[in-house]
Amino acid sequence: MERLTSVGSVGVLWLGSLLCILTPLRGYGADAASGSAAQNLIRPPGTAQAGTGLALEEVVRTALENHSSIKSAAYQTDAQDALLHQQMAAYYPNITFNNFYRTNNTGGRFDQAAKAFDTLSSVANVSMTLYNFGKREGNVQSARDTLEATQYSANATANNVVLAAKQAYYGVLQANALLNVNEETVKDREATLKQTQSFYDVGTRPKSDVTQAQANLYLAQASLIAARNGVEVAWANLRNAMGVDDYPVQPLADELSTEPFPMSLDEAKQVAFAARPEILQLDALMRAQDQQIAVARRSHLPDLLLSSSYGRQAAHSEIFPLNPTWLVQLNLNIPIFNGFQTTYQLQQALANYGSAKEQLRLQRQQVALQVEQNYLNLMAARDVVRANEAAVQAAKENLELHEARYQVGYAPIVEVTTAQTTYTTAQTSYVNALVSYKLSQAQLLNAIGRQ
Repeated sequence: MERLTSVGSVGVLWLGSLLCILTPLRGYGADAASGSAAQNLIRPPGTAQAGTGLALEEVVRTALENHSSIKSAAYQTDAQDALLHQQMAAYYPNITFNNFYRTNNTGGRFDQAAKAFDTLSSVANVSMTLYNFGKREGNVQSARDTLEATQYSANATANNVVLAAKQAYYGVLQANALLNVNEETVKDREATLKQTQSFYDVGTRPKSDVTQAQANLYLAQASLIAARNGVEVAWANLRNAMGVDDYPVQPLADELSTEPFPMSLDEAKQVAFAARPEILQLDALMRAQDQQIAVARRSHLPDLLLSSSYGRQAAHSEIFPLNPTWLVQLNLNIPIFNGFQTTYQLQQALANYGSAKEQLRLQRQQVALQVEQNYLNLMAARDVVRANEAAVQAAKENLELHEARYQVGYAPIVEVTTAQTTYTTAQTSYVNALVSYKLSQAQLLNAIGRQ
């Protein structure tokens, strides 16, 4: 009877070995035929084929159209444009039409009756600045430069919104890929538990192997629950980044991948200096402050004003008919002393200009630092992706070897468990490395002033 049991055990071992050679577990042969295991991680669940679903361009467009930060920046630009037109009003005449009627009663001496007087006036007035030695022009140009700075500020806001939308989009891609990893892990451990239970039923494995496989499965299921919640959280972040209250959950068209950056570090810095809206904004503010300095200096110069009026009015007991009246007046206002107000206005304008100049210098340094940091991070992330891709392949082969050894009785289940954990960790690290690369790429594009 003992000999029959031994023969039966050997038969099971040889049968398991044959199955391992002909039909590898979990369809690894199919994965090898269709591409690397690492590339199979990045396809979102429910996606029939690449290129279908929600594209990154659509997410960016939706964010630019709906985000409140962009709308607020647009209102600020409109307000500054209105201020520019207020300054341009100095080129036009100021026209008013004044009308009034007044009646009063003036008492006389005790032997004279009181007399009533009525006054009626209807006069049109026109006044205009003819020349004020460039103060009008300086204020208009300062307002125009400030409007340009406000527009650059709006562009910076749009770039930041686009960056946030990209980060949220890649977050959904990451959550989907990690969900795939955890789903595959659960399937692997279900297959391991089923196989271990079969070995235990025929007496080739102890009960401890079954309980170990069960514990591994429960841990994988707990991770899967967390991964599913991660997908929901990532979608909530994406909706917020797009500036919408609701957006349907759907597959994503883009996949996590790497592509070379088309410029060197020095080229990226030069592009950033020419395109970053923060630098352009401060440059426009400096020009506006320069105009304010010129206006403050010209405040010591006179203003040449023209005023005229025409109308009809009367002021006596019988107001009709009204008598015509007109006036043409040319004023030359020469400032003499105003309590040093002009002096300190010039001092204020010079200080503001100096502050804007230092802010521009600091901003250029910050931009150079951001470009260099993100460029180096991108290059490092590219190498990390390659290393993790190789780790996934090695971990997969290691898992296949240990499972084959386990099937023929040459390895304990703890080795299979360790190999499964290593493979899952390698897959997770690979996904995170791909996301880190995409985020570094998005941050570098933002650092050079591109969306």
